Amino acid sequence: MVTIVTLAIGLITGLLLGLVGGGGSILTVPALIYLLGIGISPATTISLFVVGTNAVYGAVRQRGSNLNVSYALALASTGLAGAQIGNWLNRTLPDRLLMAGFALLMLLVAGLMLRPPKLSNLRNEPAPLKLLWFKVGLIGLGLGFLTGLFGVGGGFLIVPSLVLLLGFPMRSAAATSLLVIALNSFSALAGRWPLVGFDPALAFTLLAAGLVGTTVGAKLAKLIPDKTLRFIFAWVVIAIGIYIAIRTF
Repeated sequence: MVTIVTLAIGLITGLLLGLVGGGGSILTVPALIYLLGIGISPATTISLFVVGTNAVYGAVRQRGSNLNVSYALALASTGLAGAQIGNWLNRTLPDRLLMAGFALLMLLVAGLMLRPPKLSNLRNEPAPLKLLWFKVGLIGLGLGFLTGLFGVGGGFLIVPSLVLLLGFPMRSAAATSLLVIALNSFSALAGRWPLVGFDPALAFTLLAAGLVGTTVGAKLAKLIPDKTLRFIFAWVVIAIGIYIAIRTF
């Protein structure tokens, strides 16, 4: 039974990553905690490994016109310092406070994604990086911090940041976020070495199922309009955020 649940978690994690470029870790962390009874620290560590590796695979599949490497590297490099600060707080703050903050953040981000974007913000491609370097640096620092704090790849934050703050079209944001997720995840993971409570068998079972899900999700994403992808992303985040809030409070 545990193996079936583990495979299901991995498959859905990968499906979300491939479909909308994020959301895998916001499912993995609560699923490991509430369905498999794992503590928050090992759950977030396993999530970083599984989601980060899935994101590498997804980014390789998405390489090309949709993947903006320069923006991804800029966001990830500025997130290095933020990830280590987040790691420290993850080990310091009570589990209940971490989960409450996680749930509230998810609901806030989903609400922003459900708002229709202003016509002035709709673009076929983002502005040149050199024009937005300061904003990109601040966003990267914040994303890295939240990656370390909550043990998530940050896709549910990276995608809205790229769409709402940097003017990315949804499809390009989904592809670019995969590379940022991978770099942020492994940066945060390195800051947790040695990996206390890491279960290799569980992690690789999740990963194997996740790679299948990522492949399927990437193919489905090509068939679904940008607006629909944005709404799928938002409602998945809302559903999981409400569930975590109920369990926490």
